[in-house]
Amino acid sequence: MGTVLLIATMDTKSEEAYYLRDEITTHGHDVLLMNTGMFLPFDGETDISAAEVVKTGSGLTIKELLALKNKGRCIDAVIKGAEIITSRLFVEGKFDAVIGIGGAQGTNIGTAAMRTLPFGVPKFMVATVASGTATFGPFVGTKDLIMMHPICDIQGLNIVTRKVFENAAAAVCGMVDRKNLGEKTSSSKQSKGSIAVSMLGTTTPGALRAKELIEKAGYDFVAFHQNGTGGIAMEEMIEEGLFKGVLDINLHEIGDRYYGGLHGSMREGRLESAAKCGLPQVIAPGSANYTVQGPEDELTDELKARKYIVHNPMLTLVRLTPEELREVGKITADKINKATGATAVYIPLKGFSFPDSEGGEHWEPEGNEAYISALRDGLNDDVEYQEFDLHINDKEFIDIAVERLFDYINKKENS
Repeated sequence: MGTVLLIATMDTKSEEAYYLRDEITTHGHDVLLMNTGMFLPFDGETDISAAEVVKTGSGLTIKELLALKNKGRCIDAVIKGAEIITSRLFVEGKFDAVIGIGGAQGTNIGTAAMRTLPFGVPKFMVATVASGTATFGPFVGTKDLIMMHPICDIQGLNIVTRKVFENAAAAVCGMVDRKNLGEKTSSSKQSKGSIAVSMLGTTTPGALRAKELIEKAGYDFVAFHQNGTGGIAMEEMIEEGLFKGVLDINLHEIGDRYYGGLHGSMREGRLESAAKCGLPQVIAPGSANYTVQGPEDELTDELKARKYIVHNPMLTLVRLTPEELREVGKITADKINKATGATAVYIPLKGFSFPDSEGGEHWEPEGNEAYISALRDGLNDDVEYQEFDLHINDKEFIDIAVERLFDYINKKENS
């Protein structure tokens, strides 16, 4: 019925991996077992050996790599090898889902391999670090990856680990069964396709209006929260070909990355995938006017001298200066100029976010004008550019932007 790729450091987790493998087979699925453990001798049965993983990731044998006496380099080689092999096997159609078990090291290896896979492929990690104050961002990244806490350490089979592995096997096999029933649900079959939309809490009214229009027109509305990860996740899914067009009405992550804020884009590439893929896009500078910083009592004196809003006890929204916004405008123009498809930039002159409106806590027209002028002056002539005496959240502004995106999509499909 399907095949599950199982990733484990077999030099320390063989008993547990074999138990999980057997549980998966009881559900009627095959298992491909990848060994990513290289530090202790192991001669048990696997489908992909540690030697193959290491060779793929480093070009060296295990003996040669261990002789370097550099554990970091060893782990890097295993991670790279696991990523390459996992990606290749998936492209070849060799498995339908992936599951891993491990502590911190095994989780790093397993989730790195999982993150090479596209959206929708079941990814399940039983990880001892999936609890407490551990940071999950590096493990999950931008992927639909599930992490399960085994409660006790993954060392041997007992009343706890057996039940955990049984539940994990049932979960991943259930996802394979559902996947094999068909990728499309009845609702998605009726959809004209999906449109990606960027948003934050400060542009929610506008995004909700966009949702209403997009769904009424027969498209799926897929929103991405601009919290540092959401925008890059959107960029990756654009490159996977999941969308008909992009309504990019929240560019917060670009400026926050420039300033070093907590919601800065997790890596470069924000606002570049639709351009590269020639996908129709309509862009507006939602929430470009502020940086997200930590608790109010941790702000520097310089930041406290600016306009700021305590969003919650952990996050403070601090207004960017006109000079900073001018630089962000230039950066944004450079990104937009890479566009190979129909692109429009629409500017709401009455404010970029909920608090950035006349009388609002962030209202500072000179800063917005610095951004607007830098963006406008930096754009290529083939990019459609218009200014409107409206706010980003005004119904009229969103209606114009969405209608233009529909025009672009229709022209592309009929060309």
